[in-house]
Amino acid sequence: MSQVVHSITLKHLSLPIHSFVPPKFIVHLNRNFSFILPSSFRVKCYRSNLDEPKPFPPLPQHPPVAELPQRVYADYSVYTRMGVLTLTPKPPQFDAKASGAFSVSREGYMLLQFAPSISTEEPIYDWNQKQVFSLSVTEMGTLISLGAMDSWEFFRKTANAKSGIEVRKVLKVEPLLDITGHSFSLSVYKKPVDKEEIEERLYLPVTRADLAVLRSIFNYIMPYLLGWNAFASTIKPEVYNQVNRTNRL
Repeated sequence: MSQVVHSITLKHLSLPIHSFVPPKFIVHLNRNFSFILPSSFRVKCYRSNLDEPKPFPPLPQHPPVAELPQRVYADYSVYTRMGVLTLTPKPPQFDAKASGAFSVSREGYMLLQFAPSISTEEPIYDWNQKQVFSLSVTEMGTLISLGAMDSWEFFRKTANAKSGIEVRKVLKVEPLLDITGHSFSLSVYKKPVDKEEIEERLYLPVTRADLAVLRSIFNYIMPYLLGWNAFASTIKPEVYNQVNRTNRL
């Protein structure tokens, strides 16, 4: 008589089976199995104390990194002894149409932030006293075309219904006396109800080199503030060829 060791798989569990092989039949010796011989052959399986393995929970599904909305913040600053001027582009806003298309609901703009200097020896600026002024695409075009001896003024007027304070802002761009650039002077007038008007003024000299950089920034960013880059990215020859043929009919 020889002993044979083999195994069977039950419910994802592999259980060892020890068998003795007589000349005419096999008798399995295992506490989980019983056999009735010789007229009938029946197997009873008694579940052991081993728990059935539970499936692993599904892994959280995350979109690929390339599909995640990514925002990039970029600005440019002009540092002077009298203060700092920081330019930050603000993107346009889009409205979704019923057809699935998008349209520009509000053009982007360039946000100018002025902060005064609080030290004449070190470049330390007081951002708690900053003032802001936004330039539209058309106003950026005015600064681009500004000549060496030209000057311009931009106006804003807002009113706060809750506080009742009326705010007027005037941004003056004028040539420096030594013709080395232009000055950016921002005056903010606040008129509380039944009180005298309060004026805050920030003055920054901008060199000719810095002004050339501002013109280059304006020229580059203007199509993006108008949403034209979004339009250009959707141009597909097979789509617009069909649209053009329809418009010619």
